[in-house]
Amino acid sequence: MDNQILRCGVVGSGRGAAVAACGFQNPKCKIVAACDHNEKVLAHCKEYFESLGKTDVEYLTDYDRMLEMDIDAVIVATEAIYHVPIVKKALEAGKHVLSEIPSITTVEEAYELKKIVSEHPDLIYMAAENCCYWAFIETWKKMREKGEFGDVVFAEAEYLHSIDPENFAPDNYPEGHWRTFNPAIKYTTHELGPLLYIMNDRCVSVSCMNADIEYNPYFPKKNATSIAIFKTEKGAVIKLLVSFGAYTSYDHNYRLCGTRGSIETDRRTVVDDAHSFANLSSIPGTFSQKIEIPVTAKYLDEYGNSSAFGHGGADSVMFADFVDCVLENKKPVLDVDFAIKMSLPGIIASRSAELNGANLEIPVI
Repeated sequence: MDNQILRCGVVGSGRGAAVAACGFQNPKCKIVAACDHNEKVLAHCKEYFESLGKTDVEYLTDYDRMLEMDIDAVIVATEAIYHVPIVKKALEAGKHVLSEIPSITTVEEAYELKKIVSEHPDLIYMAAENCCYWAFIETWKKMREKGEFGDVVFAEAEYLHSIDPENFAPDNYPEGHWRTFNPAIKYTTHELGPLLYIMNDRCVSVSCMNADIEYNPYFPKKNATSIAIFKTEKGAVIKLLVSFGAYTSYDHNYRLCGTRGSIETDRRTVVDDAHSFANLSSIPGTFSQKIEIPVTAKYLDEYGNSSAFGHGGADSVMFADFVDCVLENKKPVLDVDFAIKMSLPGIIASRSAELNGANLEIPVI
């Protein structure tokens, strides 16, 4: 594009405020508008932006009005059930899109999203899966591409994100919040996204089971803990645990096992600060003695200080990638096909659990 400053608006000013804040530190971007139908959320966003010294942002409750403004791109960070219709409006208005995850919530939306994006080939659509941008994930990908692991046989990941029972309350989350109704296994992108990115693979089938134990008495039964087993196109197996319904605090754990090496995150500390440990056939003596790979989720400058912010710097790096893709007119790695590839398996997994673990095919869309 001719204009080398990307003018952005954000819709969904809760999570969206944190993503948009990455634009304030990016010299190629200007955040010009924030939109939310909830005036209280919008007020909190305004307060946050002003605390960062930004006083020239326009705040709106009408999304259509924001699309009429002089903006080049929209950051979509609403509740997931609204992602696809909001993305559609943005693309039809000629705006590039960075969409929060999960990108879709139904199989039908997968087809709809693919169609919408294909109808606007001159616009950039990118999925905002920040976990793909953690520093150690990029390290694992490079190691896999160099053949350090050989052929990947097995991979696993865990997304653990619960509430301390001492904080149980009927107003933990507002009515309509995804945690109050969405099965946990539908929220797979934080784990499948990085694994499929590293492996350059896709899931072709799944079998899933839900735990029947209730954890938070104030939430209706919503299958808060699930385990899914996926088969991939290359013949590997992926095990995924997503739990919002156990005494597990917050963490992401990953493991990759191949014919020539294996690697896993250190579960003794949370992922933000965890190093990796590997067995590598290329390094003699590590078959039975793991070697430490000193890369965490964080991005550090030459002095060892965090050089970006948001989930260990992943938000900033992700946002910068989106800006560059638009300004340089290059295809994002996390394009619409990848968005569907990491979102759709969770939807099919939830259906499998409803069928008592039946093995189901994951369609190619």
